Amino acid sequence: MAFDVVIAGGGPGGSICAAQLAKRGVSALVLEKAHHPRFHLGESLLPQSMPVLKDIGIFDDIHTRFIVKRGANFHESGTLKQARYDFAEAFDRSTTFAFEVPRDEFDDILFRHAKTCGADMREGWKVDRIDCSDAENGGPVRVVATDEKDASHTFECRLAIDATGRDAITAHEKRATEKVPELDKTAVFSMWQDAWRDTGDREGDIQIIVFGTGDETGWFWSIPFKDGRTSVGAVLASTWIKRRKKSATTIPELYALAISESPAMQRIVRGATQIMPARAMADFSYRVRDLAGPGWIAVGDAGGFIDPLFSTGAHLAMYGGFHAANKIADVLATGRNPRPEDFTEWSALMRKGAELFLGSVQAFYRGSLTPYLFADDQHPFLRRAITSMLAGDVFTGHDRWVREMQTRFPAILSS
Repeated sequence: MAFDVVIAGGGPGGSICAAQLAKRGVSALVLEKAHHPRFHLGESLLPQSMPVLKDIGIFDDIHTRFIVKRGANFHESGTLKQARYDFAEAFDRSTTFAFEVPRDEFDDILFRHAKTCGADMREGWKVDRIDCSDAENGGPVRVVATDEKDASHTFECRLAIDATGRDAITAHEKRATEKVPELDKTAVFSMWQDAWRDTGDREGDIQIIVFGTGDETGWFWSIPFKDGRTSVGAVLASTWIKRRKKSATTIPELYALAISESPAMQRIVRGATQIMPARAMADFSYRVRDLAGPGWIAVGDAGGFIDPLFSTGAHLAMYGGFHAANKIADVLATGRNPRPEDFTEWSALMRKGAELFLGSVQAFYRGSLTPYLFADDQHPFLRRAITSMLAGDVFTGHDRWVREMQTRFPAILSS
């Protein structure tokens, strides 16, 4: 059976893209290799993703299920100094809150919602190859996939979307990925019950604890969920790990050691119960050369991955998937197949947003951003600019503050 679009991957980017395509009358097939709900880290969503959830018709359900996040609270680990950024202080105040979501449940909701919108959603299907060899000449794209019984299938479509996350099958096949300088990190994480969280309207704030200096700079996240659990993780520099390899040889030991060295983090987990063994994930940020080619585009982490300091991954995937869907539907409505040049503006927009985040993340590890985060005499304009970035307003943000952030914290794209 032929589809207009075949999407490899049923995470937030793939599911949202499928939902919007279906709402626009485009036939879409999603092939997801796992089964929902699948294990995934918790996610701290950004306010500027909320319009996407509203537009696909899932916002009210999300609002009912998950804890509201109204700001981000930064801590200096040793001094316990804090600096809170309220999303209501951003330049764009049309959306002043988001949600803290366990990704297994959140991804499952998005996947099921895309199905109710009319997309063909299949779990347990592994995409093996996206063959675009005939696309340049106007021919079909062929997506080769294996079902749960190890039978191979080939689906023809007018466009394939790589939403396979860090598997990034299109980019890896084309050898089109490159590591991003200064972001050679490892994340270690676990789940806690009854860890400290703020109260009242600030209960859903993400807590970000900054620790270490120089080449040992790292950070913790503490993301509270509605059911009393809290995702607690640390992003560690490779030098920090190497200098402690004699005292911490396992992932649980490394995780415990990181917490033991941070007074601010100890305060958050004091009296709480760790309910999941610590896990680790290499956090090597990378760029992808192209986001679109003949017969394909890449959405979300398949188009590049950035250190999660500012909770950017899901935001880039959701925004990118939604707006790609609208572009695809517009092109297909003319009766022709999408071409790479149809996505020039979309690709430039996604690059702009990603590189604004990237420059700020690199500035954090270089030590040039942190003094601004915790400054006692913080300039009001810069404070609003930082808040706007934390809210995810990196695509359509006011030119003046965007230029200010790009000038102060330029992205370094190659060594």
